[in-house]
Amino acid sequence: MKAPSAVSLLLRGGIVIAALALASCSSVPKIDVPKEVRLPVPIPCVDAAKRPKPPAVVPIDDLLAMDKGTRTLRAWANLERLVAYAAEVEAVVEGCSRIPTPEAPSMQKK
Repeated sequence: MKAPSAVSLLLRGGIVIAALALASCSSVPKIDVPKEVRLPVPIPCVDAAKRPKPPAVVPIDDLLAMDKGTRTLRAWANLERLVAYAAEVEAVVEGCSRIPTPEAPSMQKK
């Protein structure tokens, strides 16, 4: 009996490896792909017309061009305006955070 050639052995080995690889593909479990994904969508709770308007403040370049006394007074006025504006914005944000959100459909009572 003649010994198998190297090419014949490689071919047989390749066939066995291919058969094993194909056999393992049939055992892969089926993965269910979701048909629908629910994502929260942000909605504005404040009408753009009702938003507090930012105050008019003196720009930094203009402040730096002033003498020390005037600069101090204008900077203090800027600070007071910005603190008042921050209080208005805080009130709006607080009002938005108290708006009841609808429950998710899966959690609603039937």
